[in-house]
Amino acid sequence: MEQQEDFFAPSSKGSLQGLFLTFLQERKRQIKYKNVKCKVQEDIRQSDKYKETLRQKFLDKAKSYIGVPYAKRYHEPGTKSYESPLFLDCCALVRQTVDDLKEDFGFRIGRWNQAYQYDVLGDEIPFEAMRPGDLIFYSATYYDTKKRRQIHDMVHVEIFIGGETGEQSLGARWFKGFVQIFNSYKFVSTNYYDIKFHYKSIDLWLQGICKSQCNEHLWGDDRKYNWLTCNSIFAEENENEVEISTETNDTTPGKEKKEEANEAEEISELSIDGF
Repeated sequence: MEQQEDFFAPSSKGSLQGLFLTFLQERKRQIKYKNVKCKVQEDIRQSDKYKETLRQKFLDKAKSYIGVPYAKRYHEPGTKSYESPLFLDCCALVRQTVDDLKEDFGFRIGRWNQAYQYDVLGDEIPFEAMRPGDLIFYSATYYDTKKRRQIHDMVHVEIFIGGETGEQSLGARWFKGFVQIFNSYKFVSTNYYDIKFHYKSIDLWLQGICKSQCNEHLWGDDRKYNWLTCNSIFAEENENEVEISTETNDTTPGKEKKEEANEAEEISELSIDGF
């Protein structure tokens, strides 16, 4: 005769309460690990090595777009430039490059033009402090008085390289031109005059910060994705949300901190080598 299972008999695999406590302990361990990992990643992001590596990646990625035409409408139909799958003007080059590296930067840059990019960087710096990868902004007055004035009168942006001349830059400058390296960031335009140069470091971006530094223009956030930081209350669950009280826990003084330190060291070694 077939023996029926007794659903009320104690389980050989452990009681429901015991399984639940095991689940809570494992969940707490996972949350602790995530918090430690997040802190280590933030420490790595602020390290000089990380920022220097990211600065070079930004510059190399921007250079990979050399030869991309400025805009479709300035080229003849049927030509290779007209049929290009991608077009980049001055601010689009910066935006595209940062967006390509969004996981490295830790944010997704907004869609606005060079005036926005000017506002989401720090204070202006002297030219002598410029480093490859920093940005040069151009304010000027349009010859065409009917043309809409830009915020801060910002009309153009290029990426500083320095190079052999000490003034080399990378950008999309001419309507019928392409992304290219110029021997000097200085030039005369037929569209605007009274050009003033504004030099800005990309250090804030390298630190994972992309928000307006201008009290006059706060800029809304229309970015499709919000990149959560380690400090975001939505990024990770709070460890205090899972409370466990069981006699089997090891409460040896200092053991928990020692385990976290060991986990942090292991994660740090893996992360820094992988960047």
